Amino acid sequence: MVSLIEIILLSVLALCFITQMIFYWVVLVKPYCYMKSIKKGNIRFFSGFPPVSVIIYVRNRFYDLQDFLPALLEQDYPQFEVIIVNDGTTEENKNILFRLQEQYPNLYYTHIPEETRNVSRKKLGLALGIKAAKYDCLLFTEADSHTRSKDWIKLMARHFGKEKSVVLGMSAKESEKGFFTKFMTFDYFYSNLHILSIALLNHPYAGSSRNLICSKTYFNEQKGFIRQLLVDENANTKVELSPESVIMTDLNDYDWKQEKYKAETIALWNVEFFSGFFFILSVIACLIWGFLYLPTLPYMVGAAVFCYLTRFFSQLFVVNKTASFLKLEKFYLIIPLFDLLQIMVNLYFFMCRIVHKKEKYIFKYEKR
Repeated sequence: MVSLIEIILLSVLALCFITQMIFYWVVLVKPYCYMKSIKKGNIRFFSGFPPVSVIIYVRNRFYDLQDFLPALLEQDYPQFEVIIVNDGTTEENKNILFRLQEQYPNLYYTHIPEETRNVSRKKLGLALGIKAAKYDCLLFTEADSHTRSKDWIKLMARHFGKEKSVVLGMSAKESEKGFFTKFMTFDYFYSNLHILSIALLNHPYAGSSRNLICSKTYFNEQKGFIRQLLVDENANTKVELSPESVIMTDLNDYDWKQEKYKAETIALWNVEFFSGFFFILSVIACLIWGFLYLPTLPYMVGAAVFCYLTRFFSQLFVVNKTASFLKLEKFYLIIPLFDLLQIMVNLYFFMCRIVHKKEKYIFKYEKR
């Protein structure tokens, strides 16, 4: 006879398992299906090439602009400008910018006045960059990132049409050695997969400032822009997914932690997170309970193993197929470990956002 404890454990396991399967095979699989549609020629793009203003906020840190900027300034695009907003960068970088300005007439350079230390630095920097922009089509990236192809602007701009258009692109972390670094690579890819998946379901909520297009009109309607831009569901939001349009970033652990802390979430992703959290707990509980009474309860162990392996192979397919299409690093047997670590990390930052005042923390971060 099945006990009440067994019914509860199996019910929680089944509910969380079904919820997770819906997320993987209805939501997170969308980018993969979208890229297959592009490959088959089922997605139409705008034929025109609107003039583009590329805006880059450079914070008080050394970046190898000599390598980063020429690739951006030599994009294969008919009409564009690059605007650098300097927020206290090194003298070496300033000299590099002056030399590049002489070589590239479409490079413009501005800076944030030192006397504005008590205001939101990045918001002000972006506002200055937008004010200096000649064109309505604004393409954002950051100084810790670089393009993969000379067609990056062209691929992003091919979606830009209406006045309130927003185009979201994929950004990914460079693969490096080290367990924690590889985990950051996985987590950053997974977070971007979340954002693009929900946008493809016509409910966009955020976009990364490392790879995003919007109009001046749309940007001015937004209340805030830190690392993630809140995206209005009423905006004409498109998604660009191709290997050549991916922006690669040298995201360090400090910036990764800040982004995790400030990450915008919606109810849908809270359901995904908590269903994953309780799924792992219910699998462990069913295994323990089943092994304690293995002769009489083999179905407890069987149900737990079946659900876990099905979810694992779903993760393998969705994550690696999408990464393969985009020519990014794939993850195999390390996924279960990263999955468990990601749940614990997300729970930690979830609790931090509850305990601390997020707005005060962000304001302090922006002034660094």
